[in-house]
Parts: sequence; structure tokens; C-alpha cells
Amino acid sequence: MKILVIGAGRVGVQISNLLSAEKNDVTILEKDPEQCKKVADLVDALVVQGDGASPADLEKAGIRTCDLLIAVTSVDEVNIIACLAARNAGVNLKIARLRRREYSKSDSLLSPKDLGTDLIIHPELETARELVLLIKRSAATDVIEFEEGRVQLIGVRLDAHSPILNKSLQAIDQENPDILFRVVAIYRGNRTMVPTGQSIVNRGDQLFFITPTELVPRLLQIVGKGEEKLENIMILGGGKVGRLVAAELEQDKEVHVKIIESNRVKSAKIAETLQRTMLIIGDGTDLDLMATEGIMDMDGYIAVTDDEETNIISCLMAKHLGVRRCLALVNRSDYLPIMNSIGLDAAVDKQMITANAIMRFIRRGNIISLATLRGMDAEVLQIEISERSSVAGKPVHSIHLSKDATIGIISRNGEVIVPVGDTILMPQDILIVFTLPPAVARVEKLFGDR
Repeated sequence: MKILVIGAGRVGVQISNLLSAEKNDVTILEKDPEQCKKVADLVDALVVQGDGASPADLEKAGIRTCDLLIAVTSVDEVNIIACLAARNAGVNLKIARLRRREYSKSDSLLSPKDLGTDLIIHPELETARELVLLIKRSAATDVIEFEEGRVQLIGVRLDAHSPILNKSLQAIDQENPDILFRVVAIYRGNRTMVPTGQSIVNRGDQLFFITPTELVPRLLQIVGKGEEKLENIMILGGGKVGRLVAAELEQDKEVHVKIIESNRVKSAKIAETLQRTMLIIGDGTDLDLMATEGIMDMDGYIAVTDDEETNIISCLMAKHLGVRRCLALVNRSDYLPIMNSIGLDAAVDKQMITANAIMRFIRRGNIISLATLRGMDAEVLQIEISERSSVAGKPVHSIHLSKDATIGIISRNGEVIVPVGDTILMPQDILIVFTLPPAVARVEKLFGDR
């Protein structure tokens, strides 16, 4: 597939790397000449210097012959113009990253169709959704939903009191025969492993389980993580992400939300748009202010300012003051692996979330969605088995998956199955497959059509 990416920021580079690794013909159009030089050494793609809002530059980048256009510059209007040009050029799929949510509203003067897009991604909205999910699933370091929310991948870090320490995965499974789950990965130190039944779990391991959503609370109990509802939440930062998180959380009448914001303009927007959220005007790094506003009575703390150092430091302060669940918004993915080691419960990267949302939309043969785990070099693929698939009708043991990949769960006609060696793969089965980078190409080929 021939793909044109508009914008060589972090999102554009990450998407380009993922797509070029899958043998797609990728071209990047970037306005900044210095960024072009830098990116040319980072991606296996043709980098063209030019403006995404210029018809002539789009022509130069090959828009008339591409199959997919992904516009992810920092300027909404540039992304819209690129998509309109792509529509007129006959491009099949057009994706735009837009910050103004009004473009997605059905009653807007300009609908997504009018803008020439097949998919609009709102980074702040996607980020807010993930933060809310992590607050609601308070014992987890990661939460990814599949099958319209019926299946979840949950990341859990084991502490010294976990009852499953020093046990093999096979023993844990045998002790809990009524729970459908599969451990698809163990993150230990800085290494991601695809485990076997004989793998022993240790203190500090981060385990990734795939299980039906309704079984998540019981699974958390098994690993020693009580799922407690967080009812008092403080948010640092009243920008778009902070307001979206508060708006979602305040829908639950049992949850009480406070936002700390120093900017008067943002404070006015909070007062206009939120109904039950308490607004505190001040500096969230001021310990006296936080103490006065009841930080020690909070169950959860979410830092989502534009300054990631402020987010991290304020979360550490909150953790020190006894807040149970602290989440930070960061802008550098290389910070993600160290978050737990410095005392934070979880961190999210808006750029990575945006890239994942775009990749979930791009169908790659039988692969209907993709998710990347934060801070880890690993992917989770959602794959549909077709009538023409080379594995249809075969038992799992005959497939010979790479040691760097494993089938987590099968969804079949609404039923969730944890596969064993004799499980037969059937057409229309939906597979959740965990894979490390060396095995991605093999997985795609293995489950593809004949």
C-alpha cells in the first residue's frame, strides 16, 4: 500500500515506522527543512520537504497515486486541506488529527464528510478516555479494550504481598480453573518476555493478562490487587484533557472532582463547561495549597498540564502525601518504563495514544486492530480468521507460532475461549495475539489468507 503521511512530528514518525516495517511504501511530507533532515535518519521512508496545505507540494509528494493519507501536523487547517486534496485526488482512506472537537459533531456546519475525512482523531479526547479507564480500573498499570469492551488486556505489577509470587503460570491457572484468562507477557527489568506455563512470577514483575471484562475484578483479587473505587479525585491542569477527564468522572454521582488551574482563561472555561467539579485557582506545585485543598483526603490524582516535569513532580508529591492512585501525562515515551520505579502508578503519552488510535483504524489484511503497550516494544493484534485463511480448520498446536508471540484469547460468536493446543481455529474467530517486534511479520503472514 502506498501511504502519504503529512507531518513529521512524533506521531507521524511513529506511524511511518510501523507502516514501513510492514513493507508499505511510505512518504512523509514535512514543512520544516531541519526536521526533514532529522527524520530522514529515523524512518525507512521517503521524506519530502513541503507544505501539507500546498496543492503543488502534495502533488510533489505523490498524493495522486497513494492509497492512504494520514494528516497529523499540529495545525488543524493544514490537516483538513490535505484531506480535501486527497479526496479530490481519489485517495481511498483519509485520516486527520484534529484538536477542535466541533469538527466531529453531527450537527456541525461542517461534517467529517465535508472535510474529506474517513476518520478524525482527537488526541485530547483519546487521552482523556485512557486516563478515565485507568482511574476506574484502579489496580491496573495498563488497560486496553477489545471486542467492543468485552475483552480487556490488563497490566498489573506484583508487589511483595501478592499471593501468586514464586508460582508458575501453570500452577496459577490450575488453582483457578473457573477463571478464563491468559498471561501473554511478563515485563521484568527492562525485558519483555512471552511466557510459557512453566514461567515463574517474581516480585516486581509486570504481568499482562487477557480476560473477559466481567472477570477482571476476580482476576485482580487473585494477584492480590483489590479493586477499590476512587471517589475523591484531584486533577492538576484545566486544559482540554483535564476538562474532558473531569466531565467524564463527574457523571458518576459518587465521584467528587477538583481541578487546580492557575490560568484565568482556562479557569473560566472550567466554570462554564463543568457542573459538579470544584475549581481551585492556584499553583498545583504549591504544597501548602494542595494541603489546604485536601490532597491528603484524595483517592486519586491526575496531572495533565503541558509541562511533563510538573506532572511527574506533582504526582510524586501527591504519592508522598498518601494519595493511592497517581497518573501523569508525559510527552516522551522513553519516560514510560521508569514511571513505576520512581513511584507513579501509571503514565500516558498523548502522542502514542494518537498513533495507536490511527493504527487501530487501518486494517492490514485480516488484522482489524493494533495496540502498542506503553513503554514496551510489543504489540497486541486483533485478527479475524477468514474462510481463506491458511490456519482455518487447524488446531492451535499445528500452527507453530514464534516463541515471541502467543494467542491470548479467541472470541467466537460472542463466546470467549482461552485456547489450548487442541483448539480448532474457525472462520470468523477473532484472535487477540500478543507479539514482540521480531514476530510481527510472521504473525501477519501466518494468519493471512492463502
